[in-house]
Amino acid sequence: MSQHQPIFLHIFWHQHQPWYIGPDSNIAWMPWVRMHGVKDYYDMAWLCQRFDGWKQTINLVPSLLEQLSGLCSGEYSDTALELSRKPAAELTRDEKRAIIERFFDAHAPRMVDPYPRYAELNHKRCGEIEDAIDRYTTQDYLDLQVWFNLTWLDPIWKEDPDEIAPALINKGRDFTESDKSQLLDLHFKILKQIIPIHRRLTENGGLETTTTPHFHPILPLLCDSDIARVSNPFDPVPSPAFRSPEDAQRHIQGGLDYFERVMGFRPKGMWPSEGSVSDQACALMAGEGINYFATDEAVLFRSSPANGGELTRDDLFRLHRLETPNGELDCIFRDHGLSDMIGFVNQTQDGKHAAKNLIKQLHNIGSNWNHPEPPLINIILDGENCWEYYPRDGHDFLQYFIEGVLNDSRIIPTTVPDYREIYPAETTLKSIFPGSWINQNFRIWIGHEEDNLGWSLMRDARAELVKKEPSLDEETKRAAWRQLDICEGSDWFWWYGDENQTSLDFIFDQLFRSHLAHLYQLLELDPPNELRHPIKKGHHLVHSSGGGMLRQAPNISADGGYFEWAGARYAPASSGGAMHQADAIDGEVLYGRCQSSLCIRVDFNSDKPLHDDSKIYLKISQPVEVKIALSEPNNAIQLDLRDRRLQAIVDLSNWDIETKDETWFCLVIEQQGKLDVSIPQDGELQIQGVDNPNDSLLWFL
Repeated sequence: MSQHQPIFLHIFWHQHQPWYIGPDSNIAWMPWVRMHGVKDYYDMAWLCQRFDGWKQTINLVPSLLEQLSGLCSGEYSDTALELSRKPAAELTRDEKRAIIERFFDAHAPRMVDPYPRYAELNHKRCGEIEDAIDRYTTQDYLDLQVWFNLTWLDPIWKEDPDEIAPALINKGRDFTESDKSQLLDLHFKILKQIIPIHRRLTENGGLETTTTPHFHPILPLLCDSDIARVSNPFDPVPSPAFRSPEDAQRHIQGGLDYFERVMGFRPKGMWPSEGSVSDQACALMAGEGINYFATDEAVLFRSSPANGGELTRDDLFRLHRLETPNGELDCIFRDHGLSDMIGFVNQTQDGKHAAKNLIKQLHNIGSNWNHPEPPLINIILDGENCWEYYPRDGHDFLQYFIEGVLNDSRIIPTTVPDYREIYPAETTLKSIFPGSWINQNFRIWIGHEEDNLGWSLMRDARAELVKKEPSLDEETKRAAWRQLDICEGSDWFWWYGDENQTSLDFIFDQLFRSHLAHLYQLLELDPPNELRHPIKKGHHLVHSSGGGMLRQAPNISADGGYFEWAGARYAPASSGGAMHQADAIDGEVLYGRCQSSLCIRVDFNSDKPLHDDSKIYLKISQPVEVKIALSEPNNAIQLDLRDRRLQAIVDLSNWDIETKDETWFCLVIEQQGKLDVSIPQDGELQIQGVDNPNDSLLWFL
């Protein structure tokens, strides 16, 4: 390479959050739009303002923009925000439980452990959650409310002496409600600057802004789910296939329309969700006015070149042009290794060393380049998720890297429009391989039985919508199609299957099923029974275990006293229920064994939580699988149901369960037109078996 030939560097940050808003409220079940908003979205754009001459691309997903706009306007909130706003002295037990469970959701080595008081509170919650609830004082809860919202702030706010954050960090503990209120005010001050800074920097030319189809769907699978067979011919796929290219087009068009409404201009570039492409999906993008897109290098190397030749490693560093029936599209391809260096490798390295090493890699590419036009190196990754694993949220690494690039005469930061203005692409691809940025296939989102069930349920719901559409008024029609669009987002399927797991799988599962059930409700149809049960399998959170032996069976027809339930185990009815707006039933559960009988009591936190048509079942998974209808009392079952209490006694010997058998169980409540409610919400209860139940009662004597 000529020493004077430049190396063009294109950095592309993808900013995305799933649709967390519940179908029956304006509350997000998870707080990550707000938390990444105050930690990542503002400062990643601010780089163009901080470093003169720096250029980059930021991709803003419309589902993120819509939730961000709703937070700023007050139309939307999130469950963690509602829990944070509530005075600590007024928290209910269920709210305290939710705070202890979820207000440490942060990367502990970087975001909890460096702060002594936050680390102290984390240590204090060890052991059973129910015990921790009572160990925490009102001041502990208030300090935890503050620290969770404080630790997620970006360093530019934590270190700004004109803001409240540095004073709170220095104070460390014994916060006041006023401290908390000022901190939450700072959150909204930051959130309200995010869209304006992106708009302003794009207008000034330092920032290129692109988008994604509205609710982040996998476009090729919407067009034809059988396309997954190209890369994975032996994986099972839904039958019949999901084929709705018009839905894919609606997501593209709707995303562009919403982006333009919020940002004030229509973007020309697109990161198709998860870098997922196919010839049909690319033709739809071209038809909607998109003139360039990005995906992964592995997709390039399996695509068909226009000249019939072979693609080489050098082709990764070119601007390509793809033929489609709706016109040609420019396309760039992600350097997988360099992108993953930032996303997954550099966090544990010294920031200066990591920056120098990355620049060295850029030089190596340039030194081996022997073509007339200079190389275009595309580094593409999430602009939000990796930084909490870096010291100071990645600020040191980014500063060393950007300053190193700007001080290097051989490297020119660029955007796709700037590069192609100098070096326009020729037609290089006649067909693109159908795949995503992950292993050039779609296996994350389809092929597993859980994924395929989700696609089949969505396909059937869509068919009902098409059938009912002629009879719907315009408002209902718009709401129903929007509801389907939400269900077609990729993120639900990300958590199905065995590729990705999180302790919050059940929330994503329940949120998806709730949205799909709501579509049926808009159509005035009963949701299918399959939506009543979790799609995600194998999630067993045992809330409590132990003997739980009762001296005698309680008299469930009377109010009963403490000693009737002495020895029973305790569990929450809705672990984490206050953290999201679900069909959960809040309350406390007492349960125990008396000889062969299982005794259960649920004290509800609200009046009449059940409907008149509710059906109540005891569902046992071990040592046998059985579903027992409690609402049909007989000689083996006693049931008493009052406004705020449910009590039941079930003689398990009728199902060949002996007192010595360890038993796993939950209550299931079916209500007409609603998803099933499980008590506990996200798992099962466990009670040990004993060989001699009389011996376990000696402590009473």
